[in-house]
Amino acid sequence: MGETYGIGLDKKLLALMLIITVGLAGGFALIYFDLKADFTALQNDYVNLSAQMDQLQGLIDALHVNQTVGLTAVQIYNSTKCSVVIITAGDKTGSGFLYDAVGHIVTNNHVVDGSEGTISVAFLNGTVATAQFIGGDVYSDLSVIKVDENVLPKEAQPLQLGNSTQLMVGEPIYAIGNPFGLSSSMTAGIVSQLSRVLRLGDLGVPEPWGNYSIADVIQFDAAVNPGNSGGPLLNSFGLVVGVTFAIETAGNVSGFIGIGYAVPESLISRVVPSIIATGHYSHPYMGTYYDPNYIGGFLIVDITIPSPAAAAGLQIGDVITEVDGLSVKRAEDLIIYLERYKSPGDVITLTVIRGGDTLPPIELILGERN
Repeated sequence: MGETYGIGLDKKLLALMLIITVGLAGGFALIYFDLKADFTALQNDYVNLSAQMDQLQGLIDALHVNQTVGLTAVQIYNSTKCSVVIITAGDKTGSGFLYDAVGHIVTNNHVVDGSEGTISVAFLNGTVATAQFIGGDVYSDLSVIKVDENVLPKEAQPLQLGNSTQLMVGEPIYAIGNPFGLSSSMTAGIVSQLSRVLRLGDLGVPEPWGNYSIADVIQFDAAVNPGNSGGPLLNSFGLVVGVTFAIETAGNVSGFIGIGYAVPESLISRVVPSIIATGHYSHPYMGTYYDPNYIGGFLIVDITIPSPAAAAGLQIGDVITEVDGLSVKRAEDLIIYLERYKSPGDVITLTVIRGGDTLPPIELILGERN
């Protein structure tokens, strides 16, 4: 009897322990699922907050880069007007600006190119001086002339260059020049677009130069007209970010219709010092023709023979998708990269797709554009 009672008691104890265990397990399960749900919710909140913080940080960075506080248009004009000049070369009239304290003046190549007579420079205070042609570059439409530093007006100070690669669409800009001979006129607008590539032939430049393009062009909407060519394009701190060189026209209208173009500082900073030092500037050259409408890379439609491209083994139909590890989404990406950072003799590494297959990296030694 005693043993039977003892066995029964053990069974009840085991059953009770089992019930307690199941209850605890159920409780822990409920707690676990509640915690898991809370953790998932916290994860979602974290992701949302991170996205919001990234967005706010982007806005802060944009405000920091753009520096919303700048000079007023009046301050910009008064600090630069004495450094902008009227240039007369034969039957052509344009603008220019003082580049350094020894009398070098930057203008457009088309303003002074081909001038067989005297180049005359007039400052705002009435000083008129004869300028010497130092050199020009048709591919960037930039030229440098020089007046005797002893004739420079005291008020004329060299204009400082900004950084065109930091410009943003919508940023305010100011153009100073001499439209239709109206000296020292200022207009204001915004940057309409960046990194344009304009074919020289479309701007009236004859072959063989017309086959090439001006890269990294700034598009803006400040009103400019014939006579503004060669004048500075300024940012909100009065720094030169470009040189006005062309406008869009329509039909028989030769005046401004809302779109102007400027050679960027990224080219000015490379071309002008070279012209001052040597009288010319050497552009990098591959020897390829491309499809301007192709999206997804630099599509080669023709190759000059001989050329660096031919020597590197590139073929018609090849698509360049990377240069030196940087993505090429459109032809302009490659053109702008070469103009901003490369020179004749430099070696570039290309990623090329041929017939649907990606080739091993191709090295190309850049030549000099003739």
